[in-house]
Amino acid sequence: MRFLILITLFYFFSGCSVKEYKLFQVENQEKSQSSNKLSQIEKTPLRQELNIAYSSKIIPNDILEIDIYNMNKKSNIMMNEKGPTTTPSNKYVVYADGTILLPLLNSVSVQGLSIKELNSKLTQKYREFLKAPYVKSSIKNHKIYVLGEVVKKGVIPISGETISVIEAIAQSGGLTDHAVRNRIRVISEESGKYVMHTLDLHNFKTLNSHNLMLKNNSIVYIEPKESKAIKVKINDYLPIIQAVSSVLSTFVNIKYLGN
Repeated sequence: MRFLILITLFYFFSGCSVKEYKLFQVENQEKSQSSNKLSQIEKTPLRQELNIAYSSKIIPNDILEIDIYNMNKKSNIMMNEKGPTTTPSNKYVVYADGTILLPLLNSVSVQGLSIKELNSKLTQKYREFLKAPYVKSSIKNHKIYVLGEVVKKGVIPISGETISVIEAIAQSGGLTDHAVRNRIRVISEESGKYVMHTLDLHNFKTLNSHNLMLKNNSIVYIEPKESKAIKVKINDYLPIIQAVSSVLSTFVNIKYLGN
């Protein structure tokens, strides 16, 4: 009976492959070739410091939160028939043409600006209407997606100007025991096309990689280990194995009692 059970286990688990649980398995051929070249370059003992700074850029359909201050007091102002008054909302949607409508300024082009650049631009424009103004703004709808072997998959908002892979994984509860840590996939948009980069969290040099900082709508995917496939197969076929074992045990007991 044990022999038959072992054969059954071997039959089921010999076909176990983690491939069916992986996403983004096929890389762009050009990217693969360039990655091989980069790997050869990395083997050379050349120290290279990379600039990993990144700031989110404003795009159409973004939701901006803009506070206008005048002499250290919040002054979200707008005009009516009686003159300047405070507007109840400080959130503005970027139109398809890359502009927003602001009190006193009317239409202002903001597409392609970072938050720092937007603050500087609006502060300069409001000097025509306010004494010692300054502007504080933020993007409220930028986000990234974390998939794969993390404790909590899902959407993570970008609360500041950017977020790193390490921070995204930490906010997702960390990696699971089945995570492949030296092959973290980062998919982001570059020049209108989505491209995929691979990060090795085993290597300390990864902390200096420019791909560590995530853009809006980037995807972080952590692949599963081969053991994940075996675990899933066990869970799937354990009832069958238990049933076969029970039937075999019954026949063995009947034969034993007969003898």
